[in-house]
Amino acid sequence: MSIGIIPCVSESDRGTPKAGYPNEFVELAIYTHLPFSGPQGTHDLSRNHINVLSCAAIVALPGEAGTAAEVSLAIRYHKPVIVYSPNHGLVEHFPHIVPRVDSIEGLTGFLRPYVVL
Repeated sequence: MSIGIIPCVSESDRGTPKAGYPNEFVELAIYTHLPFSGPQGTHDLSRNHINVLSCAAIVALPGEAGTAAEVSLAIRYHKPVIVYSPNHGLVEHFPHIVPRVDSIEGLTGFLRPYVVL
């Protein structure tokens, strides 16, 4: 099941979902009063805290500022985290202390202790 943590429009309009959310792949949308994401992804009013804290382990895929913020939060909250990308250039802006893998075998090896595969 695909769960989406949905940000609101702004601090002054916390009852309206941000435009473009949820996307068509979300099967269960959880609407929040949290407006920040992207470059503001580590702010206390960011939905990224819920994304990170509700996981057993985090697999970061190539992404932009919001994904990098989730990786930073995983470090802050001592969550198991790994960066997966066959193209290392796509993830070089993520914190360098996080291990990287470029194969499915490496990824499943990381996940094995945390999830049922």
